[in-house]
Amino acid sequence: MSSLMKPFILLSSAEQQLLLTSLGQPAFRAKQISRWIFERRVTDWSKMTDLPASLRTVLSDEGRRTVPAEIVGALASGWATKYAIRLDDGEVVESVAMKYDYGTSVCVSTQAGCKMACAFCASAEGGYIRNLSSWEMLSQVILAGKDSEGRANTHVVLMGMGEPLDNYAEVITFVHALREHLGISPRRVTLSTCGLVPQMQRLAAEGLPLTLSVSLHAADDITRSKIMPINQTYPVADVLAAMHDYSRTTGRRVSIEYTLISGINDSPEAARQLAEMVKGHFHVNLIPVNPVEGMGWEAPGAARVEAFRKALESKGVNATIRRGLGLEIDGSCGQLRRRTPRTTK
Repeated sequence: MSSLMKPFILLSSAEQQLLLTSLGQPAFRAKQISRWIFERRVTDWSKMTDLPASLRTVLSDEGRRTVPAEIVGALASGWATKYAIRLDDGEVVESVAMKYDYGTSVCVSTQAGCKMACAFCASAEGGYIRNLSSWEMLSQVILAGKDSEGRANTHVVLMGMGEPLDNYAEVITFVHALREHLGISPRRVTLSTCGLVPQMQRLAAEGLPLTLSVSLHAADDITRSKIMPINQTYPVADVLAAMHDYSRTTGRRVSIEYTLISGINDSPEAARQLAEMVKGHFHVNLIPVNPVEGMGWEAPGAARVEAFRKALESKGVNATIRRGLGLEIDGSCGQLRRRTPRTTK
């Protein structure tokens, strides 16, 4: 892409100022625009009301974008809003803004598609396309804007489409950019991984106080390999060792994501195995598997899910059942995919 038509946030400070002076504007307009984008989460030129109307019109008419992405579809349900976001090359990813009592958290996609092919997840449908840049990830947070009460997003979860640690360098750059541009500390970022052990070890040495969440989904290799092909490369014992290393090195909590699938990993024996493996070390988030079109997995009934939780608790494991925000709009765990607005329900 020519630097002359790059989205505004991709221009260097000197390029921003040159653009504005070429349009007969003082260079300080660059800082005004940056405040609109980063502080107020406004990406529409027409809404930047302290800029001259003539400048807003020129920037809009020439087709210059503020960020390298745009919202092309949105669905809301309760405390969740899912966005279909089109990137500059036409690829579409999905992200979700979730409102909590403490603020709004944005679930960010890190890849278009995914290589991991977990059996219950829609994100790998159609395969892996490419990594997202740090600016494309940051744009998802900016585009999610503010909640209905005018509060800017306060937390980020890297749990959208893709495996964050498979896009390691850009994800780390993104985490730094969150702090620099949006004031979101790494302490308010949770990174979810399916268990890429070398990258987990590398992340532990970064010195970033992230919360690490590991998608385990089974305590034995046979079961985990059936639903997570990555287990054939990094088996349960290796993933667990990397989790302990991360916790010791960073002093940060590590949690486990455990998707409950009826008849696969929801038995009392599965609960016992999991408890023996993690008790006294890790918190477990239980997630009844979410429905995905074209996949036949079913969630256990509520009573069986609660029995699994109690079985863990009886063995000294802190376990909670995750609240399913966005389920009605296919915006919950495992449901995000590369959809165009035409196919977003």
